[in-house]
Amino acid sequence: MRWISCVAAVVLAAMAAPASAHEGSTSYLALDVGAGKAEVTGRFDIALIDLALALPLDADRDGRLRWAEIESARPAIARFFGAGLRVSRGGAPCALRFGTPWLTKRLGQTYLSLDLAADCSVAGRLAVASTLFFDQDAYHRALISLRTPTTTFAATLSPATRAWSEPAQASAWRSAISFVGQGMWHVWTGYDHLVFLLLLLLPAVVPRADSASRGRAVALDLARIVTAFTVAHSITLGLAATGTVRLPPQPIEVGIAVSLVVAGVLNLVPRFGRLRLPLAFGFGLVHGFGFANALAGLDVGNAAMLPVLAGFNVGVELANLSVIAATLPLLLWTGRFAWYAPRAMPAMSLVSAALGAMWMIQRI
Repeated sequence: MRWISCVAAVVLAAMAAPASAHEGSTSYLALDVGAGKAEVTGRFDIALIDLALALPLDADRDGRLRWAEIESARPAIARFFGAGLRVSRGGAPCALRFGTPWLTKRLGQTYLSLDLAADCSVAGRLAVASTLFFDQDAYHRALISLRTPTTTFAATLSPATRAWSEPAQASAWRSAISFVGQGMWHVWTGYDHLVFLLLLLLPAVVPRADSASRGRAVALDLARIVTAFTVAHSITLGLAATGTVRLPPQPIEVGIAVSLVVAGVLNLVPRFGRLRLPLAFGFGLVHGFGFANALAGLDVGNAAMLPVLAGFNVGVELANLSVIAATLPLLLWTGRFAWYAPRAMPAMSLVSAALGAMWMIQRI
């Protein structure tokens, strides 16, 4: 049957996806601007694996990266960052100086950290531009945290937006808007989250006895499920992003994979349909912690984080709705056939559960 071929294609595509779908390629740039024209300092963190792919750090080519090899490559690393990162103030370029590198951990990954100082000739608003890793990785993002004597700012650089300028004054609305796209991007590239959404949708279109009220029943069912999931992940996203609750990333990523296994298995047993609401809420809490990882590197304080968090959460919801809008018409159409409930839905649920089990094993 055609739907079997479609399922197989989805499986192959998903199996090629990264195991840790909520940990993309992200770098972090934190800057502090003093009142004087030359007082710009900061820190730049980049995943060591990203740097190793961009520079020949493995000098002996044995497939193992040693600290001695990183130290010997310090001049090349400084040139690489100096060529790809631009900082200016008051419209005039600043000369960058990099300190001694060291290793740190972010979201379970090893990062190379560099202190930096920007020697600026004039005072004024700061501007940052970067070309680092964007041409090699279309999913790379650079999170910027800027502290000034009067306020803090948060921004994101991406392949489409490679430059950012400090606004004349802080605006919560502008900060929120700037992170809507980040929230949408995080969902659209989060393969495990997309699979979980699909698992929540599959039972909603199973034919009812009263076909005349089918559309209304599907709409009410989805409204309840999506609302529960939204409320749950919004709670934990807020708690984690503001630092109120801190959990290590690995158990969260494992828990997200487990949510696919549980949801897939429950879809196989019709009498467990009543558990979909608590399932959506319970695992929504887990997915919220996963979403928060995208903002974990911002160091702007809780006051400045609130509009960022609001914009990011709006982006997540817009992306969720776009996924539902794209897939629901097809599911409604296939749900009308007699083979959907006994064949198609169990097959897709089993495939999704298998993917969850595979990701769970890889993340453990």
